[in-house]
Amino acid sequence: MVSPSPNSSASAADAGRGTSKARYDELAVKRQPYLDRARDCASLTLPYLIPPDDMPEGQKLPSLFQSVGANGVTNLASKLLLTMLPPNEPCFRLRVNNMVLEKQQEQADQEFKTEIDKVLSRVEQAILADIESTSDRPVVNEGNMHLIVGGNILYNNDKKSGLRMFPLSRFVVDRDAMGTAVEMIVRENVSINSMPEGFLKSLMELEGPEGEAVRKKLTDESSGAGDCEVELYTHLKRSGNKWKIHQECMGKVVPGTVGSYKLDECPWFPVRMYSVAGENYGRSFVEQQIGDLNSLESLNQSLVEGSAVSAKMLFFVNPNGYTSSKAVAEAENGAVIEGNAQDVTVLQLQKGADLQVTAAKIQALEQSLKTAFLMMDGIRRDAERVTAEEIRIIAQELESGLGGVYTVISQEFQLPYIRSRMAAMTRQGRIPELPKDIVAPAIVTGFEAIGRGNDKTKLVEFLQFGAATFGESFLNLVKPVNAVTRLAAAMGIATEGLIKTDDELMQEQQRQSQEMQRQAMMEKLGPEVVRQGGGMLQAQQQAQQQPEA
Repeated sequence: MVSPSPNSSASAADAGRGTSKARYDELAVKRQPYLDRARDCASLTLPYLIPPDDMPEGQKLPSLFQSVGANGVTNLASKLLLTMLPPNEPCFRLRVNNMVLEKQQEQADQEFKTEIDKVLSRVEQAILADIESTSDRPVVNEGNMHLIVGGNILYNNDKKSGLRMFPLSRFVVDRDAMGTAVEMIVRENVSINSMPEGFLKSLMELEGPEGEAVRKKLTDESSGAGDCEVELYTHLKRSGNKWKIHQECMGKVVPGTVGSYKLDECPWFPVRMYSVAGENYGRSFVEQQIGDLNSLESLNQSLVEGSAVSAKMLFFVNPNGYTSSKAVAEAENGAVIEGNAQDVTVLQLQKGADLQVTAAKIQALEQSLKTAFLMMDGIRRDAERVTAEEIRIIAQELESGLGGVYTVISQEFQLPYIRSRMAAMTRQGRIPELPKDIVAPAIVTGFEAIGRGNDKTKLVEFLQFGAATFGESFLNLVKPVNAVTRLAAAMGIATEGLIKTDDELMQEQQRQSQEMQRQAMMEKLGPEVVRQGGGMLQAQQQAQQQPEA
């Protein structure tokens, strides 16, 4: 059960027409084609991710004839996890709206802005420490596999239980024309023991197994009624600038679950792999490779079965010959028996050439799929010498090809995830409340990181090419401070307190110039100064000796 929002004045009547179960069944009809495709994709990669609804728990799933799909899904899910939640590094930055800040602080100097950056940096570190203390990464990794295979996932960033994940078979969503979610319903099977006792008393008159289980639980605790599970529906619907939420069980609202969330603080957020205009659900990465996976599975099955038949050894003895089949069968290795070798033949399919064609096609399909799933075997070309730089460039090009994926995930998962966690930490008093019109989180991984990486590559190539072509004359045209600042920005490094400012460089040049002038003057006047200094020292010694005499 979810915890209600602090604002519990919302009415459950606005959550939808009729019961949540009826609304869920209505939206499930529109979800069914996407769920069928998701199960088809799972059957070729990881069948246990989205099994059939009627499959008993723990039942053995069919084995596949290839593992490229499963390995590719786990590999790509790990890469997405490192991009979405990099270890010991924030996936976001708290950025200040400078235009609004200048209106409120017209005479804000550099030191004031530096202090703001320091405060925001401490807030970022507090949020990062809170994320590191949770077990959210395994949940996100499993969610990434569902995104790659099924294309859709629903997260709940609960403040008590942490991040939870619901597969496509457990939720429905309705979106507007802009692709923004306006209604979500989650279906869970929970134990009857988790329901409030006062709520169960109101269900005493229900018929069916649920009503019987309620009556057993309330009358006899040792009757085993706790083994019964009931369907719990969590219903969220957007109304104005809020999300209204309530839970229903057996057609009745569960007490204490009615509430509301602000739009930017809602801990429930559906995520898509690829978004398609006008569709309520997203498309998966495996769906794009479904043709190659189907072909690879069929060809592997044919090759395995053909190889098994080819490996079978059968000896035939001519019944009209005088070679004894029993003597051939019982003869030891190297034995001498009576007979004619022409009377004995071996079964041969003579399908080796056909199987070689199948094996070559399988190798081509595996190479294509490994490249699509960003596996190193697919990136490395088949050659005697393959440089590390070549592999890095190809890998960077493939990573850039996932820019659309990063964009959707950053908007539908990372930003809502960070906002909901910031809202929870603010309510708990662990971070200060930040003005939303001035400070807002911005994602700095994924697509934006790719952009920074491309800027860094172009800047380094420009400097290297210019220096190699024009020599020192090119370096005289480049402003070192601006070049270093842009390089640090492209690498995502804060330059405050690291790079010298123009004023500091000017003061340092002035000090060096004065030191050089002083040294030149000393070298020019050195002998005269030494002579005069020696004469003055001798006169002082004579003056000190006269009173003693």
